[in-house]
Amino acid sequence: MNTHDKFLKEEFQIERIAFFSDAVFAIAITILIVEIKVPEIHNNSSEPPDLQLINSLLNETLQKFIGFINSFFVIGLYWMVHHRLFNHIIHYNRKLMAINLGFLLSIVIMPFSTAFLSDYFLIRAHTPLAFYTLNICFVGYMSYRLWKLVSNPKNHLSHGLENKILLHYNTIRAFLIPSVFVLIFGISFLSPLVAYLSLPLLPFVSFFINRHYKKKYPELMKEHLSES
Repeated sequence: MNTHDKFLKEEFQIERIAFFSDAVFAIAITILIVEIKVPEIHNNSSEPPDLQLINSLLNETLQKFIGFINSFFVIGLYWMVHHRLFNHIIHYNRKLMAINLGFLLSIVIMPFSTAFLSDYFLIRAHTPLAFYTLNICFVGYMSYRLWKLVSNPKNHLSHGLENKILLHYNTIRAFLIPSVFVLIFGISFLSPLVAYLSLPLLPFVSFFINRHYKKKYPELMKEHLSES
């Protein structure tokens, strides 16, 4: 097998890893909405049908939608980060495949932890949020492991990640959401409702991190983020 054929074979194998990862992300993010059931009308109830539906939406479906939107954003964010990383990968090895599988494991747990959180968090049970927070920390840690492995020049796995600022930026991004959830978990002991309503604020935290790095390293970040 000549050099060109070896290159094409390796490129194909890298694409297989990326396509498999995309499929896992797509399935996980789709299952999130499956967990949300359409409100039901009870014929033996004295309330009008519209009132039943409104009460069901406010008391049950709304909190599930908050969990869904939050997890949709988290999974979508880490998918974009994963996509950006694979734009730089030019070689692969068993360690990359193993760590990538560990990262995907953290993603496929998300629909369960989201449903667990949405169903029981507002009854002042801290276990669901603790489980969800651990899941988010698992995702962030595995994302960090991927970036650290791929960006290490000793591993010869990537091209274009030589600048340490990029590793620092993506490390901050990897641990940003887990740190916010640890904070929210602490807030839940004071006010579960405030903690739960804080979940949709996560995109704004991510926005300010991006804004900071874009302002400090405009050319570098413009090139890096355009690759996503």
